[in-house]
Amino acid sequence: MISHLSGTLARKNELASSVEVDVGGVWYEVELPAFVWRALEEREVGAPIELETFYFVTANAPIPRLIGFLRAVEREFFEKLIAVPNVGPTTATKALVFSVSTIARWIEAGDTAALGRLPAIGRRTAETIVAQLRGKVTGEALLADERFDKAEPVAAATASEVARDATDALVALGYSRAEAERLVTQVEVESAPASVEEAIRAVFRKLNPG
Repeated sequence: MISHLSGTLARKNELASSVEVDVGGVWYEVELPAFVWRALEEREVGAPIELETFYFVTANAPIPRLIGFLRAVEREFFEKLIAVPNVGPTTATKALVFSVSTIARWIEAGDTAALGRLPAIGRRTAETIVAQLRGKVTGEALLADERFDKAEPVAAATASEVARDATDALVALGYSRAEAERLVTQVEVESAPASVEEAIRAVFRKLNPG
């Protein structure tokens, strides 16, 4: 497992919110949660960089992925978060638009309203996060990090990103990939959903009319 990278910042990919790190001539692409990208925004290509990393691969997404963090405690918080039912690595990465200390404080305060507004996290998942993690992230709540507590404007997801993520969500619910792709393509043509949530709702309406 790749748990840490130390090298040179070789490339920044703003649209993908990822960086490529040159470690002795081998380049590793690392996806960054929004709060980590913001912390590294001023870091120039060619500068030294160290990242704590979380490595994962799944049956539905067989290409290995690395998620990067500035501190080991941030990766540990991420690991706690993905242990919550219905919160996997992809969902957690999308959700972390604020600093770990901010989100941990919300969890300890039981602030499901704030948590429910995080990308990819709704009210029910927010309630589950509080039920599972309250009392277990007090250290993270006191973390001396960048304290990002306001989100930067986020570009709307492209149609292809919505289709891809909606398809993955349906596969996770038990649909075959071929069936998921067919359903998502149909709702794209009919209603052009702007988000994964809209696409999934449109699929369910199609499957259960009336």
